[in-house]
Amino acid sequence: MKYLDRDLSWLSFNGRILQEIASKDVPLLERLKFVAIYSSNLEEFYKVRVASHRFAQKYKGDKRNKFGYRPSFILQQINTIVSEQQAYLGKLFFNEIVPEMTNEGIRFLCGVVNEADQKLLEQYYDKHFKEEFKVLEITNDIFLELKNQAIYQLIIDGEQQYLLEMDYARWGRFITLEQNEDYTKIVQVDDVFKYNLHKILGHEAETYAFKISRDAELYIDEEQDENIVKKIKKSLKKRDTGLPCRLLFNENIPFKHINSLRKKLDLDMASLIAGGNYHNYYDFFGFPEFEHKPHLYYRRDKEIACKSLDNSLDWYQTIGVKDVFLSYPYQSFDYVTRFLKQAAEDEAVEEISTTLYRVSKGSEVGMALEKAAKSGKNVFVLSEVLARFDEESNIYWGERLEQAGAVVKYGIDKLKVHAKVFLIKRRENGVLKSYAYLGTGNLNEKTARIYADHGILTADERYTKDLDEVFKFLKDEQYEPHFKHLLVAPFVLRTKVKKAIRKVMEKAKAGAEQQLHIKLNSLEDPEMIDLIREAADAGVKFQMVVRGICCYCPLTEKQKKNVTIVSVIDKYLEHTRIYQLSEKETYLASADWMTRNLSSRVEIAFPIWDASVRGLLLKQINYQSNDAKKARLITPEGDNQLVKGNNKLSSQQYMFELVANL
Repeated sequence: MKYLDRDLSWLSFNGRILQEIASKDVPLLERLKFVAIYSSNLEEFYKVRVASHRFAQKYKGDKRNKFGYRPSFILQQINTIVSEQQAYLGKLFFNEIVPEMTNEGIRFLCGVVNEADQKLLEQYYDKHFKEEFKVLEITNDIFLELKNQAIYQLIIDGEQQYLLEMDYARWGRFITLEQNEDYTKIVQVDDVFKYNLHKILGHEAETYAFKISRDAELYIDEEQDENIVKKIKKSLKKRDTGLPCRLLFNENIPFKHINSLRKKLDLDMASLIAGGNYHNYYDFFGFPEFEHKPHLYYRRDKEIACKSLDNSLDWYQTIGVKDVFLSYPYQSFDYVTRFLKQAAEDEAVEEISTTLYRVSKGSEVGMALEKAAKSGKNVFVLSEVLARFDEESNIYWGERLEQAGAVVKYGIDKLKVHAKVFLIKRRENGVLKSYAYLGTGNLNEKTARIYADHGILTADERYTKDLDEVFKFLKDEQYEPHFKHLLVAPFVLRTKVKKAIRKVMEKAKAGAEQQLHIKLNSLEDPEMIDLIREAADAGVKFQMVVRGICCYCPLTEKQKKNVTIVSVIDKYLEHTRIYQLSEKETYLASADWMTRNLSSRVEIAFPIWDASVRGLLLKQINYQSNDAKKARLITPEGDNQLVKGNNKLSSQQYMFELVANL
């Protein structure tokens, strides 16, 4: 085994989410949110990764992938692992979380209903749902056009079958049946239906929940003579009718009924995944809040002030004197949006250029750019319209900004634009001066509250001149950019990082102790993995933090000894990429070490010259590598064992101190 498979490694990552659900150190309703995260992750995994394996198996033959595995093997392994994880999740949810909620006065009725509850359910049905639940009889000649991810109830009444879609968008999912000083009684709309089925049919019957997940890939017809936005809009309409890749069903349903359903949907047996009475656990993101019970949630930490900006009367002058380092969510992303808003209103600002990868519908960044364009400034936006599951939002903002007068470009041919940057040009004393933002996370103020990322505001020409080269290329793909300081993929990032590692290898071979510190979301690229192995064999030590996919596995004793990799799962999603390649060579980056990031995306790694910031980044990796509360060792066995240690705080708690003292 030369590499771990990326998808099996990802399932190990989702297993680390399960560990947070099981952890008694995590506040109770935060454990419920981790249930939602686990479920949301798995849903996307099936729609994208499992669907791609099924597609490859069906249309390309059962050929080995670059890691040496066949789709048939991977699909079999996925089914085994997911079945085990789902069973464990069910035990945690019903045997621990629901009873503990009851102890806290939150009575979440999950199919356990007494006579008094039954009466409440019937009263609620009579008042709110009497005309809502419309069941469809399933006949031999009926065509089942089932929606992607929607929950359905299959009703079995003797030889007859009926179907009902649980329309959560219309009805909501969680219903408060009763509330007083002692307790709150909450039920899912599924149970309002189940316990009133006798009123709908006139008698009792069996009912079982199921759902299908469909292929979410956008298959864009390159032959169509249309622009990319029109092609994507057409493809988005097909997403809900894509090839089914999973049929998740209540494990108690008689086999003949689920098999009949499988055949109607043209699914193979491997697509059947047994589950419980309820599905779409990611809906627990919308579980009712209990603000009067703060102990059930993470403590709301006060954001750390950026003193250099808070004490400044002129942000341009402050940023012009010294780069401003920002760390989210320990500090507010509002500093970035405020700077953009100032630029939008500043008459001296003539140009704003930016990349947008994932933006929310109510984006403050988008509104600032819109204001700038309407005021007559030259606004250029590279909107990455192929950012999966954010295509509609990116198209929405692209078209809105076009209407405001901005020049909008929807991606680059054969490349995704994943860099997170903007460049402002302001006329000062008759000369255009550039100001820039470079970050590791999206220009999205909502995700910046839960994703741990870093960024800088700068006027340093070493950044801005190279960034100008980036935007010249984004505006004109025929332009050949040249970079002195930024490592930009797919141009120089891979080669420069490899060169730096080889330089360290030579020093190690000469007898000098050498250690590299790397923090990534994913380590998947075979070429980079092979280089890490080669360097480790030469004596270079690697201290690595890899949150998710990690395809590395050691092949020699030296590699086992010299490469330590941990993953940190905690309150915030670890999203920062840090490459500390020598004592004075540290980069923040948008790029993971995946083949797609290094070879098929526009990515930027930017050097950090400030020694104090470099020190903070090194301490961050050190704290995370030794985090005995939230760091798990990544090993080929995938057992996710916690790092050993005696620290009293988690590494994210330490980060508040580091950022506050910077």
